[in-house]
Amino acid sequence: MASKGSASLFSFKSSSSLSTSSLSIPHIPPSPTHSFSQSMMVENIENAEALITKWEPNGSSYTKFAFLFQESRKEAKVFLKCVKDLRRAMHFLVSEKTVSDKLVLAQNLMQIAMKRLEKEFYQILSANRQYLDPESVSSRSSRTLGWSRSRSSESDDEEYGGFDEEVHTVSESISEGERLSELAMSDLKSIADCMISSGYGKECVRIYIIIRKSIVDEELYRLGIERYSSSTINKMNSETSEHHIKNWLNATKSAIKTLFHGERVLCDHVFSVSDKIRESCFTGSTKEGAINFFQIS
Repeated sequence: MASKGSASLFSFKSSSSLSTSSLSIPHIPPSPTHSFSQSMMVENIENAEALITKWEPNGSSYTKFAFLFQESRKEAKVFLKCVKDLRRAMHFLVSEKTVSDKLVLAQNLMQIAMKRLEKEFYQILSANRQYLDPESVSSRSSRTLGWSRSRSSESDDEEYGGFDEEVHTVSESISEGERLSELAMSDLKSIADCMISSGYGKECVRIYIIIRKSIVDEELYRLGIERYSSSTINKMNSETSEHHIKNWLNATKSAIKTLFHGERVLCDHVFSVSDKIRESCFTGSTKEGAINFFQIS
């Protein structure tokens, strides 16, 4: 799903056009520590290659139609860890100011991984519409959602805490619908964190706004508020106008306390890693509907 011009952390030409022989790089004997670090980074790339290529969206017929987070949450966690390790390896190789086949491979693997995560992000948002409806999300307490924001700055080992914290956030006492809602929000946040930190935030935001905007528009339509011109309102008798005003106030209360509040809660949770992206997503998914709903003809 990533466009040709996808934002990326790095940008390189194809491997066929890269050649160390075309560069003038002085030879400096590596120190033992340097060699150890480099071997670790190469190992990270090789480890990531096996899992990332397994889930290539354009690979086997199985992975074209299967979804990683649906098939194995444990493997999904490992996949995100591989992306983090791959990103670290790319930073290291770029800092060496050398062009290598491993660096080109790492870039290609990163693009494959981001395409997979785009597909997963879209699928989770689409398949869980009924569990991520504004009414359900708006009723959730700040206690069950706040853990991810408070943990967002913790250690690398806990970077994708959505998986590790499920035992605390998904209580055995909640309903099946609430459980699925918890898991969907946890997965969406983990994917968003990974894509944004890898330089692919735009793709993630685009998918989110498209899907959530359609839900907001549907909910506003369901509220059934009729639009009247000022001349039509003036022609109504007091009983009729009072009836329409009452309906409008009830719908407005529902829109503010449930619909827009629910979208705010969901957006704040999924994109807790970035204030700027969080605001952009909330505005993109709700602004047009809010203007159409509240403006007077």
